[in-house]
Amino acid sequence: MVQYYTLADSLFYEDATRWSAGAGHLGQAAFGVSARPVPDGWTRRRRTVWESLEPVGRTSPEQGWKIHVSATLENADRLCTAVWDYCVEHGVPFKHLIDRNMLLVFNAKYTPRGTSGKLITVYPPPERFAAVVTDLAELTRGERGPYILSDLRIGDGPVYVRFGGFVRMRCVDENGRITMGIRRPDGVLVPDRRTPSFAPPDWVEIPEVLRPHLEARRAATAHAPPYRVERALHFSNAGGVYVATRKTDGLRVVLKEARPHTAIDNNHLDAPARLRAECRALRALAGVRGVPALYDEFVLDGHHFLVQEYVEGDPLAVWIALNHPWATMAEPEPDDLAAYTRKALRIVESLAAVLDELHGRGMVFGDLHLGNVMVTPEGTAALVDFELAFDAAREGWRPGLGAMGFVGKGRQGAELDRYALSAVMLAMFLPFSKIHALQPGKVHQLVRVVTRDFPVPAGWAETVLRELAPAGTGLREPTPAETGLREPTPAETGLREPTPAETGLREPAGPADAGTYGRSGEPEDPLPDWPAMSKRVAAGILACATPEREDRLFPGDVQQFTSGGLSFGYGAAGVLWALDVTGHGRHPDHERWLLRAAERAEFPCPGFYDGVAGIAYALDHLGHADAAAGLLQRHPPPDRTGVSLASGLAGIGGAYLHLGLRWGDRDRVRAALAIAERLARAVSDATVGGGAAGGGAVGGGAVGGGAVGGGAVGGGAAPPAGLMRGWSGVALFLLRVYEHTGDRAWLDSAVRAVHRDLDACVTSSHGALMVEEAGARLLPYLETGSAGIALVIDELLPHTGDARVRESLPGLLRACTPWLAVQSDLFRGKTGLLLTLARLGRPGWERHREVLAWHAIEYRGHLLFPGNLGYRLSTDLATGSAGVLLALAGDADGDLPFLPFFSRRPAGTP
Repeated sequence: MVQYYTLADSLFYEDATRWSAGAGHLGQAAFGVSARPVPDGWTRRRRTVWESLEPVGRTSPEQGWKIHVSATLENADRLCTAVWDYCVEHGVPFKHLIDRNMLLVFNAKYTPRGTSGKLITVYPPPERFAAVVTDLAELTRGERGPYILSDLRIGDGPVYVRFGGFVRMRCVDENGRITMGIRRPDGVLVPDRRTPSFAPPDWVEIPEVLRPHLEARRAATAHAPPYRVERALHFSNAGGVYVATRKTDGLRVVLKEARPHTAIDNNHLDAPARLRAECRALRALAGVRGVPALYDEFVLDGHHFLVQEYVEGDPLAVWIALNHPWATMAEPEPDDLAAYTRKALRIVESLAAVLDELHGRGMVFGDLHLGNVMVTPEGTAALVDFELAFDAAREGWRPGLGAMGFVGKGRQGAELDRYALSAVMLAMFLPFSKIHALQPGKVHQLVRVVTRDFPVPAGWAETVLRELAPAGTGLREPTPAETGLREPTPAETGLREPTPAETGLREPAGPADAGTYGRSGEPEDPLPDWPAMSKRVAAGILACATPEREDRLFPGDVQQFTSGGLSFGYGAAGVLWALDVTGHGRHPDHERWLLRAAERAEFPCPGFYDGVAGIAYALDHLGHADAAAGLLQRHPPPDRTGVSLASGLAGIGGAYLHLGLRWGDRDRVRAALAIAERLARAVSDATVGGGAAGGGAVGGGAVGGGAVGGGAVGGGAAPPAGLMRGWSGVALFLLRVYEHTGDRAWLDSAVRAVHRDLDACVTSSHGALMVEEAGARLLPYLETGSAGIALVIDELLPHTGDARVRESLPGLLRACTPWLAVQSDLFRGKTGLLLTLARLGRPGWERHREVLAWHAIEYRGHLLFPGNLGYRLSTDLATGSAGVLLALAGDADGDLPFLPFFSRRPAGTP
């Protein structure tokens, strides 16, 4: 749900409740009931986006049939008032969204489909459920609202029901992740699933009052369209996009669905409104080469559909990943770069021709980006997804949706397409180039990279810069005044600004210094001074700290909002640890924030990178052993926990072993060994079952200060192979247990665990051994992919002569060598690949570090890096700038800093 966290801040992921301005925001959004005084005998409290009311002293059941009311922007206030009055009169607890802006957020295009559309939740007592649901259905008769896919609809109004939890109960799902739960009749907590279909637990009896509505639902879904769906291409809150076959003649088509009142955009239009616009555009563009033909429109069970021509080929983003020599080759030759350039230019030429024809017919595409361009088998471009297309004569109109980096501010009409075309031209060579939206002047550096290394024709750079460069800068570097960004004073930041000599980054001397963006005579950027760059990144991290806030200290990935902003991977614990181990000091005020946050944590995850184990590890590292021990004591892991290093038993066991040995705590060490026994059994079970069983949670007694009970591995899909989520993380922990005990049985289990991850690898056409993700893509990364497996194999090799482990290492490392990565981060990007090659002393890591610098973004005179998906900056360890610090510390004296549980490597080892 990334979209939820991009509304309130243009640079950092932020909670949507802080959204106060911008496209789509409603100035008058409050509900009338929010201004009412609390009724006598009731309590009101706010939690995140919800405002809850319940009678004083009432004890709610743990779970049951709850009622949801959906709404549109137009009737939301009216429905809130009606349901408030009913529930207060009848003493029924309920909650509602805090305002209409949050209704927009929860009904946006990329809100999770299973939970979108809800305005109000009502928690009736079981004995009064039938009466309450009947009354609310009658009270809201004739009102409209989005269909809540996870629920059963009551009649034809906005009332829906599902069985679920009334109070917060934690459990572990089949992949070992903490989630909200419900209790089975035998007392065991299981996940409270919010799937995009009505699927009550099989042990729950359907109340009699619901049976007619269930039958009506079954009758509605029995209606069959005249198309046979083959597979889904895409899902969003707007509906699905499917490849289908026309039953009458077998014609292959694309079927696009639009659900009423859903996927509201910044113009407050819903999915069917945009589908109607798409149909109008396709009719107006009939016969244009590169535009799919419109075959049909129909409505089925209230959902709107269009049927259009199926376009053979790959989305441009996929085509780039499959063809870009920096993504597929370790050391591409000039001929490889030239061949790719010719193909890319042909695609752009054909794309420009399609756009010219659109504009000639008076239409604007309005949504050009890498996902909406198809590359045909002939190597030319076609356009798909015309839902934002509009008549060029529509003065002042701007689409209500847009892809970051491809939407020009202040552009209108055909200017929107020309800007986006230039963004596509740049992204075909540097697919991460959308980050220029975070720092508009960045486009100059990115264009220099392309013109230096690819034989683009004369005028290519001028075309791109004319559209993408900040206003007023033309073809030269912008001056600080032109960027519109005021530099803070040293007093404002509390940090001394680095001198030009310290940064190692060249400042342009003036307009002439920018020169011509051709290949000949272009001055190249010098390599950064890495220690100075590291200081600038550390200063950037500290400059955006917010110790006055309770929800987070450092801005990071969206996961900070689910893990409380203090975890090792995604919060303050990992940032403070990284600053210290990379030589950027201790920060007592920030450590006090972490201590307070750890003390007040209510439902922390148990794992290492997302929860308690990692926070305790960091607190101990920072000298707060008592606080670390207290945290572990207050929050033992649940009985069933996943196997992974990131969030499951491997990470918990690693922390227990490390801290138990440091503290001389024999009970803690024994608990670690008990975890190792459970994991060794899980590895054996996975071996017998072909690996699939390993995806489940491992059962057993709670992991506390003493022994741990046994347990079998639960069902579920195989974990994604790699260090953080797969069996390699388990192997790393078992190896550390072997080193502690000397018992080779642990080493044998570690080797078997790595074999499980190698089973998930395939060899690419370029000889790289990579993790295959469900037949969709090949992954080289540290979290999931080749790099993480290679790191653990490197730890194993001094202890084992296993042939498969040894022989797989070259192929795994080959996967880490291509220069291009869409993301810069540690877990899923460039930093993880760089650190893997550097730690193992393999060539190419220096080039990786040079490429990593391309991702750096100026922030208040310092440097930060984009986080996961590149939409916002991040400072955390897993996805952001704290992880990058590890990659920039390789030239420091002493031990090279690396992740917990890995052996220490003296500087110079690579």
